[in-house]
This record gives sequence, structure tokens and C-alpha cells, in this order.
Amino acid sequence: MGLLLSTRSRFRKIHHAYYTSIMVFTVVSVAPTAYGLASPRNMPPLSSPPADRHLISPTTSDYGVRKNHPTSYDEDPPFKGPLPLLPTSSPDVHRRRVRRHYLDDANDLILPTTSIMSQRQGCQLKVSSSTDAILKAIVDHLAYKDAPVDAKEVAESVEFYLRTGKRLIGAAKRIAMSGNGSGGGVNREQQGGRRQEERRPSITVYDLCSGHGLTGMLFAACNPPRSTSSSIPVRTVLVDRFEPQSHAVLKDCIAEVCPWIGDGTTGTDATRFVPSTLEDFFAQHTNKEDSTNNNNNNNNSDASVVISTHACGSLTDQVLEYAVQYQSAAIAVMPCCYTGTDKGAPYGIRRALGVSMSADVRRSFFLQDTGAYHVDFATIPKTITPMNRIIVAERRK
Repeated sequence: MGLLLSTRSRFRKIHHAYYTSIMVFTVVSVAPTAYGLASPRNMPPLSSPPADRHLISPTTSDYGVRKNHPTSYDEDPPFKGPLPLLPTSSPDVHRRRVRRHYLDDANDLILPTTSIMSQRQGCQLKVSSSTDAILKAIVDHLAYKDAPVDAKEVAESVEFYLRTGKRLIGAAKRIAMSGNGSGGGVNREQQGGRRQEERRPSITVYDLCSGHGLTGMLFAACNPPRSTSSSIPVRTVLVDRFEPQSHAVLKDCIAEVCPWIGDGTTGTDATRFVPSTLEDFFAQHTNKEDSTNNNNNNNNSDASVVISTHACGSLTDQVLEYAVQYQSAAIAVMPCCYTGTDKGAPYGIRRALGVSMSADVRRSFFLQDTGAYHVDFATIPKTITPMNRIIVAERRK
């Protein structure tokens, strides 16, 4: 009898253990599927980071997020300015006067009439006008006057300014206010118990290889003098081998809308043209800087900005060398004619990136290796030109 009870008890334990194992197996294997879970073996692989992760990073470099800095690099950005150009088989299609561009119905632009322009002449733009209003008024006036300038060149200058202007002038203001500029000076010494009057710092934009100088004049037009204590006057120096006849016409047109750039008769011009080669201009500027520094005891508070749009080939490198030598507060160049300019870049870089990008990478390292500049890229729409990359450098404090 005892043997029978012991056998029954042992059977019950085995039976209980069997059904317990069945239930555990069911829960482990069926429940995850029933509740939308997955076993480690069936889980999808971890997704790799997007290929453009570095492009959507909130910072452009280790320099940190800054106002007016783009957070991504777009090889062909949309138009920002008041003169968009339609995509064509060749940018040369837009090499026609800006007035003809307005008259083309496909561009959906309205050419200002005589009545509108007469009203504008009675109320010129104020120094408090917005950048968009200033640029729109200038472009409209150039079209109304049938100024001798192509639509392509106007769009190029406008888009170049809209993508670099605030960054360059902002960097120059920081340098000028800190008293670490690249020219001029403020004498704050006391003589005879009286403090000498302090001279306000200024910003000079050097548009090198400027051609007709429209780009440089836009910097002066869009940064008018203001009476506020924090305002710093901006003037522009245009440099090229010869002064083209179109420069005077363009300047007069812009001065009719923005009188603060000067018309050459008041002696208060915010822009001036210097007909000179780069070599001669550098030499003259060197002598002037030495004289200025001696007279001001090296108390520099003025700041300089160097820009250049489509300086051919090695001329862009000369512009960068000049800007670095004179410790410009900010630099922006849009190179062209890249043949031979990639020399100095490693062969693998040239083979992988091509001539133009390799040349601009080499130029970027040239600026960064000085230890003085934060370097970035910007672009204008490719509809204007396929050589649309801008190298932007801002001096670190």
C-alpha cells in the first residue's frame, strides 16, 4: 500500500513539472508575438546614422552656434534676393541687361514705371530701411535706368551679399569694438588733465578684383550710417586694374536711391575706386599701414573686411594672402577658373574631390592653419553660376 502511494505521488510531481514546462515555453515563445514584441533573434538591426548627419548638426564647427551662420551646406540653395533667375541650359542666357530681364514675361517681374520712380525720388530710402527694402529698391532702379549691367551680375552680387554680409560685418564689428582691428586707432591718453576725444572705429570693406564694383557698393548701401552709439560706419574701397565706365553709372544709380553712399560731389563718399594691380595696391597699403601705426602708437581699432567675387585662378590666392597678412576681421571669396589651383592638395584628395573642391579645401586649410580664422563654406544658386562656392572666414577674438 505504501509503495502504491509513493508511486502515485512521484507521478503527480512529474506530471506537474511537465505541464509547467509547457506553459513556460508557451509564454516565452507566443506572448512576445501576441503583444507585438520580438525576440532578440527577430529584432531588426540597429539603424545606421543618416549619411548627412554632419550636415544637419546644430553647429557648423567647433566654433559653436553663431547668429547668421547656416546650419547646413546646400550646394544649390534657393534665391533669397529680389532678382531670381529661372533655370536654363546655360547661365550665359542671363547675360543680358537687367532691364531686358524685367521685360521678359517669363520672369514675372514688374518694371517700375515713371510715376512710381518719380514718387520714389521724392522720398529716398531712409537709413532705417531694411536690407530687403534697400536691395529691392536698388535692383528696381537699375532696371528702370537701364543700367549697363547684366541680370546675372546683379543677381550674383545680391545673393553674395545676402549670404555673407551679416557675418562679415558682424565679425568686423566685434573686432573693432574690442580694439583689435587692422588699421587706424583710438587715442585714449590724457594730456594736460583732459581726455582726448575718442575717434569712433570704422569698418572698411575691400572689394578686390572688383570689376564694376557692384558687390562692394551693396555692402556700403546695406550698412548705412546711423546716429546710435553702437553704430560703426562702413566704407568700401574697390580695387581693379582699370575703372570701367559702367562703375560711375552704377554708383550714380545707387546713390539716387541710397544717398549715403555719396555721389562724388560731397566729399563724404562711402565708396571709392582705386585703379591698381593687386601688387601695387598691397605695396601702397603696406606703407600706409606702417605710417598709420607709427602715428597712432599701434592702437588699432578699425577693422577691415576683404571680399572678392570670381577673381580668376591664382588671383583668389593673392587676395587671401593679402587678407591674412593685414589681419582682416573677415574674408569672403568666390573663386573661379580653377585650372592649376589645386596644386598643393594631396593626390588622393584631388582624385576624390576634383579640382575645384580640392583647391578650396587647400585654401580653407591655409586660412585655418594661421590659427586666427574660423573657416566655413557658403553657396549662391547654381542658376547664376556653376562656380558658386564661397569661402567665408571670420577672425577669432
